Amino acid sequence: MTTRRAHIPAATPSGKPVRKKSPAPTKPKRVSVKRRTLGPIGKLEDFIPFKLAVVANRVSQSIGHLFQTQYNLQMPEWRILMALYAYGDLLFTEVVERTSMDKARVSRAQRRLVDLGMITTADDPGDGRRLILSLTATGAQRCADILPAAAAREAWYLEALDDHEHQQLDVILNKLMARSNEVEG
Repeated sequence: MTTRRAHIPAATPSGKPVRKKSPAPTKPKRVSVKRRTLGPIGKLEDFIPFKLAVVANRVSQSIGHLFQTQYNLQMPEWRILMALYAYGDLLFTEVVERTSMDKARVSRAQRRLVDLGMITTADDPGDGRRLILSLTATGAQRCADILPAAAAREAWYLEALDDHEHQQLDVILNKLMARSNEVEG
């Protein structure tokens, strides 16, 4: 016959029974997401060309939306207008180079701008195979109308920077622009 021992709760030195504490709720462990590295470039989020492309696309889309909704212009059309506004008449190939757009995109945008009466095209008298693009008075007026809105959008983005950071960004972008001109297509 086995005897059962009575359960006697533990007691404190004063003889009072010890209350068992209920276990403290455990905090869920923080799960850290491990990002895959891409070998020599590390994490994609830290890769400068990736970040530059994402920021450039977001800025471009933001400004593009503004131009589309308020001025009925696509981004390639705006780039061509601004290049002609800033530099005067340009050869088609110079527009391609200055806007960093491919020939097909420039060609489509150029045709639409001609249809809208904002630019004209003419054969180069020195070489009939080359095309010269020129801004019309309508195109120049559209540029003058757009510039304040473009400047306001730029200012909104730059509000994220203090004056020193803004100057540094300008210096850095100028250096990267110069370096990008060294890249062979």
